[in-house]
Amino acid sequence: MPAAIEASTEMQMKKILNSRAARKLLAVLLLGIPAALGACGGNGRPTHGITPQVEPVAVESIVSVEKRPLLSGTTELVIPEAAVFHRGPLAGVYVVDSEGRAAIRWIDTGRSVNGDVVVLGGLDAGERLVGNSSVQLEDGMPVKLQVSESKEAVPHE
Repeated sequence: MPAAIEASTEMQMKKILNSRAARKLLAVLLLGIPAALGACGGNGRPTHGITPQVEPVAVESIVSVEKRPLLSGTTELVIPEAAVFHRGPLAGVYVVDSEGRAAIRWIDTGRSVNGDVVVLGGLDAGERLVGNSSVQLEDGMPVKLQVSESKEAVPHE
């Protein structure tokens, strides 16, 4: 969606175009991020601001944090190794919230078992994650499942 600039009068439009907000909008547009700039609030008072309008990023899979029983009678949390990314010594995942937005979460990991990694801390069973960390995401970015079938979070196997 292209950027939109709204103003209720020509004078407001001139103020907007000469404002710092307009320069920010130009910077956003030069970076290729669609945005909207509003000049008149719903109550008729002038408002200035930029709201980036980010399209959802298609991801290959959204998986759930799985609670797996152990022979000892306890349980452990596991996630696919592909869901984990590393930044220096830190391990992280992209957690998908109820509104479909991704957020970085730093986690403690343990051993790897058959393509999964044991989670020692930072996640709860049932939380939804982006299944492949190779996708470049930022905090708050909306994500959508790329597959054509309508699937919610699916446990990995």
